[in-house]
Amino acid sequence: MEGPRDLITKLKNSDNYFERQKAAWALVGLGEKSIDALVDALENGEQSEIRYKAAWALGKIKCVKSIDLLARAMLSDPDHTVREWCAAALEEVGDRSAAHHLVDAMKSDDAKDVRLRAAMALRNLGAVDALMELLKHPAPETRGMAIIGLARLKHAAALDDVVGQVKDEDTEVRRRATAFLGEIRSEKALETLATVLADEKAVVREEALRSLGKIKGQKACSIALDALKDEVPEIRLTAVTTLGEIGHSDALEPLVDIVFGDDWRDIRAWAAWSLGEIGDRKAVEHLKKACQICPFEVREKARATLEECFGEMVSDLDLPEEP
Repeated sequence: MEGPRDLITKLKNSDNYFERQKAAWALVGLGEKSIDALVDALENGEQSEIRYKAAWALGKIKCVKSIDLLARAMLSDPDHTVREWCAAALEEVGDRSAAHHLVDAMKSDDAKDVRLRAAMALRNLGAVDALMELLKHPAPETRGMAIIGLARLKHAAALDDVVGQVKDEDTEVRRRATAFLGEIRSEKALETLATVLADEKAVVREEALRSLGKIKGQKACSIALDALKDEVPEIRLTAVTTLGEIGHSDALEPLVDIVFGDDWRDIRAWAAWSLGEIGDRKAVEHLKKACQICPFEVREKARATLEECFGEMVSDLDLPEEP
């Protein structure tokens, strides 16, 4: 059986990719017996491939004693690929004591891939305290990554802190904070989302509507209805589909008005579909009328809604001929 040093030599010198991979997995299989050889390879290996594969193997072995070494390499190795693999290895070890090292990488590394990988590791380690700390970081990208991590963890206790971020000077931070409000699905977020619908950036307003669609309920419906008057057509379209996702009957009449109004045909068509998602049979007669008098795109969506949502079949003979 080959020892750790022999396997490191093969990892370094073999021209055969599969042989190198086999050697790497053999090092993992030896467990803690490989630690010293892998540490030496990570610290002193001349080739980047040797160093990042040593980091990978240390992560797979899951030895807590390797955390400080991996952290040093993550913060100092000249190759960003090695630093990225060190961040991944710290996640793989699975100990939250690595969190402050990952925070340091997010704050200081000049390679975005490394910062992203460190942020992912913090999230997957469930390091909520570290992510909360990063909400205060001066770099917008870092604040945004912290918000994403907290959202993925559905950390509702961060609500008050994240709410403040919807007024951030950076558009992407505001958008991510708005998305967080939808992920935790708390009615406490509704008043904030109502104010976000007045944001100067359409992308943020659109995210607010998506969040309302996740929270649902009568109040969410009432807030989303206001967006039907937005000056940007894409926002009005999102408002229409969001009202369908919320599924509250308060939206029925406003959506009927959209179907028979003069807005973009796509918006009118999706308003018809949202009537079906709400599921109130009061919409059936309106949809049948839409099949008769509305433009082709709206008629087709109204017909599909009647058939798929209400089980009402519409014959081609019942439809007006296309001019």
